[in-house]
Amino acid sequence: MKSKLLLLVTFISLASCSPNIVNTWNIDKYEVINDKGQNTTSQNIGTITFKKNGKGTKDINYNVFQNDYSDKSEFNYELHEDYIVIKSAKKNDKSALNKTWIIVSDKSKTQVWKSTDGNESVQVLELSR
Repeated sequence: MKSKLLLLVTFISLASCSPNIVNTWNIDKYEVINDKGQNTTSQNIGTITFKKNGKGTKDINYNVFQNDYSDKSEFNYELHEDYIVIKSAKKNDKSALNKTWIIVSDKSKTQVWKSTDGNESVQVLELSR
């Protein structure tokens, strides 16, 4: 009996540590923070959907530095304990969201992710469901 209880407690604690990503998330905020002081924030830019099979879809529209972007594409993802990797499902997809994101905050209905473009800027995503 003790071993079953210990197994159950272990399972619950492991399940609660990993983000619950499968769902459709609203992208409430997309922020680009640049070392040169050229920061921009876009609100309510669309949705991102994660399916159980490691695939998903994006449906977003936003403006960064006076450039309009639309991203309605499929992707594959790998979820790890404190980060997620979003990969293009097609070779020609150049989405700004296809990269590794650090999961900074993981709550039941909200998440905050951060990433970098490899240059001098950091991107921040605030998600809610």
